[in-house]
Amino acid sequence: MSLKNAAKMSQREKFELINSEVRSFYEYCKEAGMTDEEMDIICRPLTTAVRKASIKRWTRVFLFLVMVLAIGYTVSQTETFQWHAAALARMALIKLLPIWDWTPLYYNKCLIERSQPHHVDNDLISPADCISCESIQTIARVSDSNYNEVFNHHLLRGAPVIVADAFYEWSITRTDLNLTSFIEDDDRLRDSVPCRVLTNIRLGRQPMDLEEIVSRITSTNIPSWFVHFQNCDIRAVKSFRILAPRPYFFSPHIPPSHFNWLLLSKNYDTHRYKYLELDVGLIVMSQLKGKNYIQLKPKAPCEEICYNLNFEIIEGETLVLANSLWEFEYLPGKGENVAMITETDWLES
Repeated sequence: MSLKNAAKMSQREKFELINSEVRSFYEYCKEAGMTDEEMDIICRPLTTAVRKASIKRWTRVFLFLVMVLAIGYTVSQTETFQWHAAALARMALIKLLPIWDWTPLYYNKCLIERSQPHHVDNDLISPADCISCESIQTIARVSDSNYNEVFNHHLLRGAPVIVADAFYEWSITRTDLNLTSFIEDDDRLRDSVPCRVLTNIRLGRQPMDLEEIVSRITSTNIPSWFVHFQNCDIRAVKSFRILAPRPYFFSPHIPPSHFNWLLLSKNYDTHRYKYLELDVGLIVMSQLKGKNYIQLKPKAPCEEICYNLNFEIIEGETLVLANSLWEFEYLPGKGENVAMITETDWLES
């Protein structure tokens, strides 16, 4: 066959032609009485060339995949890609809500339930534990304190305490907190999605990022409102720590807070206390602006043994509480109020 005709052949026709020629060569060698070893020696240059071509082809494929993965990883680390990916993911989850309500999974701390006996929760507090709070009727207020007084004199016997000067510098440097600007200036806060949100303002379908929640509240002329939310995103938790620095009486062995809450209200006049589901551990509430009324209720089975504690916390004061025995509720004060609550793992020992 001439080269001119071969150029006009399709790929399939070329393969069939080569296959036919190889078969003819193989049959000729057999008729000539050549052994398989002799045929292998004759065809070795061809098989070696084919093997090298195959290795080269797979090497190119591997290098191409590595290059694609490297470029993909580099792009995925950029802020622009992450922002758009997060936005698309939220839109997809919102579209999925009519088909599958995934919100219970979003608010759960664990996706997989641990198998536990049904009586475990009831055994967390026994009647014998109630002796720690049976004589506590009031909240002590201390100033110029230290770790020994706050923790050993109060918390270890189950008594909450208010430190009046825990953040005395805050009122000097942060008299006018602009939460909207604070969030807009921090990339870690703008896109964070709070774990728990409660407010009297209709926010629309959840989840909603922090920037949009605060924007809906502050961009309107609503005369009376309240909102509280919990930050579970560690980046948001770290950003909000600047509002209430570590108290001076804390010991270095106490770890940083793992969650925090922000409590905001304006002219919200109500008689109903708002319940906060706080982790068992060390709770620190810093009243950054205005005031709130606090109600600590003994947990079961201590309701009939211990007293309810009702008190107010005003700007500049800090409540320190080991909440293993107490349920926490608050009531917004009149005017504008801002408070932050931190949750920290702490063993009473």
